[in-house]
Amino acid sequence: MKYTSHGRRWPRRTSRRSFRSVALAAACFLGAAACQQEVTNPSIITPGTLNTPSALPTIRDAALGDFALAYGGSGADGSQGIEGAVMYSGLLADEFINSETFPTRIEVDRRSIQVTNADVTLWFRNLMRARASTEFAAREYRALAPDTTAQSGLSEVLSLSGYTYLFMAENYCSGVPISTIAPDGSLNFGAALTTKNLYDSAAARFTQALNAANALNATVSAASKTLDIQLATVGLGRTIMDSASTRAGFAAAAALVAVVPTNFIYREYHSNNNTREWNGIYTAMVFAKRYAVTDLEGTNPFNAPHFVTAPDPRLPVNHTGNGFDGSTPQWNNGRFTQNTDPIPLATGAEARLIEAEAALATGDTATMLTRLNALRAAPPSYFAPTGGAIPAMAALTTTGLDTAGVQNLLFSEREVWLYSSAHRLGDLRRLAKSPGPYQRAPESVFPHGAYFKGGVYGTDYNFPVPFDETNNPNFAQCINRNP
Repeated sequence: MKYTSHGRRWPRRTSRRSFRSVALAAACFLGAAACQQEVTNPSIITPGTLNTPSALPTIRDAALGDFALAYGGSGADGSQGIEGAVMYSGLLADEFINSETFPTRIEVDRRSIQVTNADVTLWFRNLMRARASTEFAAREYRALAPDTTAQSGLSEVLSLSGYTYLFMAENYCSGVPISTIAPDGSLNFGAALTTKNLYDSAAARFTQALNAANALNATVSAASKTLDIQLATVGLGRTIMDSASTRAGFAAAAALVAVVPTNFIYREYHSNNNTREWNGIYTAMVFAKRYAVTDLEGTNPFNAPHFVTAPDPRLPVNHTGNGFDGSTPQWNNGRFTQNTDPIPLATGAEARLIEAEAALATGDTATMLTRLNALRAAPPSYFAPTGGAIPAMAALTTTGLDTAGVQNLLFSEREVWLYSSAHRLGDLRRLAKSPGPYQRAPESVFPHGAYFKGGVYGTDYNFPVPFDETNNPNFAQCINRNP
């Protein structure tokens, strides 16, 4: 039995895979597209054994395993890796650059994604699978647990369910269909949900998770209860921030996350049990050399990341020749140095950044700088080693920055602290959303101009719903592709 640094049991991936063989048919679907089960071994866990409280740890393990694949990816594919939210959202939003030859990934990097893109379709399936698995787990906790106030798992899987909806809202077009399985096993085709619908769905699940965590009784360890509360709180704060139509809405997010300490972290774990459980970022970048750290990608006047030409101690990089394509310089993300490294999902650093952005929204740049410089003065230990404190930023009264410059300063700090955690695309869309809190021209924040592998960047600000979903009679195409 292994335990995480925050006291939670490290779920056994073997249990997850065994569970999937008998329960995935009831929990896994993608509209009318068939869900591909990876393991069929019903001799290990039979369906009947999943109907008792003793099955809850296995059900939770399955949900966490499916979520890990959708979020952090894995190494289980002939093309050396399956992408999750971290890799694909980062490739579209200029955190990563393509250093190999697969046209499906080049489409994402070039911001010109076809609805028939097979790799993007696979990620969509995995994200839907994670949504179904976490929702199934929540239902089973409510149905099987003698007392949910004594079971911390309910809050956890509700939060992870919330994150699946949040990733759909942040990363996909408006109009994502959500289908469900009826008790008799038939498929209920879902209607296309707008981006606002998806944010509302995420907020509802984070709220349920927060309520479930607050209701936990004394039989649950204080550490587990606190972790559940903080995970749900950061997820809900992020959702409120992303979905706000004006900067006035940021205050509620800041007030919510104020209780979360900076040292809080919830990690998504990986292992060497099999390639499916590898860290997908390490696999795609260091092992397979198909992604590289970006450096001034495209023509992008908005705070173009320059992690190579102007390295930041918070994001160590290392050069290992050229990528798989033989020509793109292969700069690797030093935060992940082995295929078992965990990936942060929610952190106290994010809570401080939410507070900083809310302060900026009211024109309180002094408080914004206080929050940002506090992180610099004591870099959280859960990030890569930084070599100690980072020099503080000077007071804005002496920098001569205009409003856009101050915003760039904040978002550059978010870019570095939250690198490789599936935040960047949501940040760029928040900047470009109209109506929205900033309403910047989309091409002023997304990379554009000549693409380094030929042609020019497209105008995709998000991912399309895959073509397979047209089998759903309630879905035809995205409602819109707006930021």
